Amino acid sequence: MERGLSALGSEAARGGGESERRRDLSEAARDDAPGVGAGSTDPLAASREIHNERGGGPPNLVEKLPMAGATTVYGCGCGSGARLPLRLRAARHIPASLPLSAHGKSAGPVSTELPAPPVSKSDRYPPGIPYIVGNEAAERFSYYGMRAILKVHLLSLFIGFVAAEQVAPELAKEAETRSLEVVHLFFAGVYASPMIGAILADRVLGKYRLILWVSLLYCLGHAVLAFAESYEWGMYIGLTLIAVGAGGIKPCVSANVGDQFTRENSHLVTRIYQIFYFSINFGSFFAQLLIPWLRKEYGAGVAFAVPGIAMSLATLCFWLGRNRFVKVPPKPSGKLGALDFFSAVFLFLPFAAFVFGPAEAYHWKSAIAVASLVLWFFLFRRRQEIEADSGFLSVLFYTVLNQDRRRPGKRFFDVAREKFGDEAAEGPPAVLRIMIVFSMVSVFWALFDQHSSTWITQAGQMDREINFGFFRYTFDESQVPFLNPFLVMLIIPAMNFWVYRPLERRGIAFLPVQRMTAGMFITAVSFVAAAIIQVWIETLAPSGDKVNVSWQIIQYIFLTIGEVLVSITGLEFAYTKAPKAMKSTIMGFWYLTVTIGNILVALLAPLQELSLSRFFWVFAVIMAASSVVFAVLAYFYKGKTYLQDGARK
Repeated sequence: MERGLSALGSEAARGGGESERRRDLSEAARDDAPGVGAGSTDPLAASREIHNERGGGPPNLVEKLPMAGATTVYGCGCGSGARLPLRLRAARHIPASLPLSAHGKSAGPVSTELPAPPVSKSDRYPPGIPYIVGNEAAERFSYYGMRAILKVHLLSLFIGFVAAEQVAPELAKEAETRSLEVVHLFFAGVYASPMIGAILADRVLGKYRLILWVSLLYCLGHAVLAFAESYEWGMYIGLTLIAVGAGGIKPCVSANVGDQFTRENSHLVTRIYQIFYFSINFGSFFAQLLIPWLRKEYGAGVAFAVPGIAMSLATLCFWLGRNRFVKVPPKPSGKLGALDFFSAVFLFLPFAAFVFGPAEAYHWKSAIAVASLVLWFFLFRRRQEIEADSGFLSVLFYTVLNQDRRRPGKRFFDVAREKFGDEAAEGPPAVLRIMIVFSMVSVFWALFDQHSSTWITQAGQMDREINFGFFRYTFDESQVPFLNPFLVMLIIPAMNFWVYRPLERRGIAFLPVQRMTAGMFITAVSFVAAAIIQVWIETLAPSGDKVNVSWQIIQYIFLTIGEVLVSITGLEFAYTKAPKAMKSTIMGFWYLTVTIGNILVALLAPLQELSLSRFFWVFAVIMAASSVVFAVLAYFYKGKTYLQDGARK
């Protein structure tokens, strides 16, 4: 599933929806364009993607009050940021008027801004909404349909499209390892590129133009896969184009939803995100059943072409709404926007070179990394000389370079208070504390995304015929991951009615770090279940017997519960614990944890050559150890809760 309901998504988990990107809903957004570094990746604009990188849900926390002021969000240390006039609460158990400690205890009432004059409500939806919803549903269908068959197709490609039993064991193991590496490096690319896409949209092009242009690249990527599916170069080019396209769309499309609303119709946002939630989850569910069937019946070319057609329809739908959208212009745009974008690109290049570049080209990658960092530093300094901002890197660098100004008795970051203000100066240490806690979350993503790779391999070794009573159906191994979106649609309301609400009625606080800790341990259990089932499979293999694929439901249930607890809650925690000026930065880091997790799988892929059961045990142990470390880090974490009105201790 696609990552993450948004920071406000835990509320969706309790109320039956998810939010892909809660964004600015006031008319002020039409005049004050967002300009966010890691930008639109904040959870007000950050995707459903529960997973799912799958759709949005209702921002149930939207205070149904007139908006009375704006909050500026900055990212990546470059430039001024996106304005978020809509006031949001991070969770139903966090009242907007009460300061909270890190442990959720009220510190008493605080003064708030004066209420704005009453605003009349309108029940008319913005005219551009149907086009955005249609675009998103079709795009998610195309992405998850392609992703469903990617692992099995790459494996077939690497063994020359011959029957697996006709391939030498050494070649089969090598192909299995390579296919696993390529799949997870592709996933890593999909979640790394939004950091660049968000800056390009917010600072240079604007969301509409970026979505439209990268959608064309997206369509081209599908076309390459469809027409060159028998060639490795075709797969690599096609996947690169899709990663760029999906990454460009991801941080923008749901933010574009928020841009369409005003104070008069903001009460309709919940319903719109419910539609997003249903359409994207259902689209993913349907795609993962249909596309593998097309591959089996009509071949890979047709199976890759259908997601391409869906993406073409998504692009057409979006273009047809061009005259109905509210188009928020980029900010700061011009020279400053270009400096922000290119400095971000050069900062990203060293990471991209070492992760996605050829392993044997170490010297070339090192040269690219050094040159890129030099260029980044030059552009970054030039940008700050023209107009300084209060982003993460700006405040951090200023603090480090001006320690000679720190007076006796003052703390390390106090030197930044006079220049940037109290909250901006609190930003870097707050972000660094969150990063330390979240360092273990990458392991969660390493396990979660294997339901689209190694769990498909496991399903391929099982008896996939299911007796439904009135008919029998034999599933393709690539179809089995449909269980994830299906279970999400069941588990979210189940958690709401049987966990969250009963605890709330009893006055028991199930705090974000507690939910995340529980989710990580439960995810470890999912791989214990997978390992036990795989041992069973390997034990029966010599006799020719097979375990029925229905046993995989056990591991999928544990994995999906873990996803709901970690993915949704993690974004909520990150958003509420980061100061306003750093919210986009921490959302960018959240996406980076997904990338790092998938890189970890690619690095450990050779361990699969031992046996799949040992591979699962390795990840179960790593996840369990990471859960313990996360629990310790979370226990000692101290931080403030920052809502849109300011900081709450």
